[in-house]
Amino acid sequence: MSGMRPVITINFSTTSYRRILRVRQGLFAAAVLLGLSAGALLWTADSLRAQNAVQERQMQEFAASVEKLRPAMLERQQLVKDLGAMTGLLEARRFSWTQLLTRIEAVSPSGVALTRVELSGKEQAVALEGTAQSPEALSNLMIGLQRSRSFRNPLLKHQSLDKGNLSFNVAVHYQEHLEAGPAPDADQKPGQ
Repeated sequence: MSGMRPVITINFSTTSYRRILRVRQGLFAAAVLLGLSAGALLWTADSLRAQNAVQERQMQEFAASVEKLRPAMLERQQLVKDLGAMTGLLEARRFSWTQLLTRIEAVSPSGVALTRVELSGKEQAVALEGTAQSPEALSNLMIGLQRSRSFRNPLLKHQSLDKGNLSFNVAVHYQEHLEAGPAPDADQKPGQ
């Protein structure tokens, strides 16, 4: 091999073709990667679109079933309302206003005139408004309410003097159903 001379390659070009080849290979790999990513995104979008369509159809079916049930629900609400009204009527029929007024009369001393008796709610709170001829008469009413088994927690909420009469407002809880047995001070007017 002595006759062979070493080969010398001289490149007169200003561009490196190896670099261009590497850049082309990199761009091709990036294009393939972008194509795969775009395909995955399109598949995901299509899948989401299909899921959205299924959910929309389910929502429409749900709305249709709600519309079918609406008359039954309205009828049920009306029945519940009617039952509540009937229950109130039955409870009102069981309540004895005569018994309440008799018990109020039993503890009311002379010199007290009631202008309003109001019963409210299931807790049976009673509001009594009226006039008393003297502070002693009002005091005797409060003592009578305290001693009675029919009433508990009497509270004088308001009193004022008007034209010689004492106006008052009393709140008390009424016990319609009394427990059996004697009370320390039975329903009777104070001073008897």
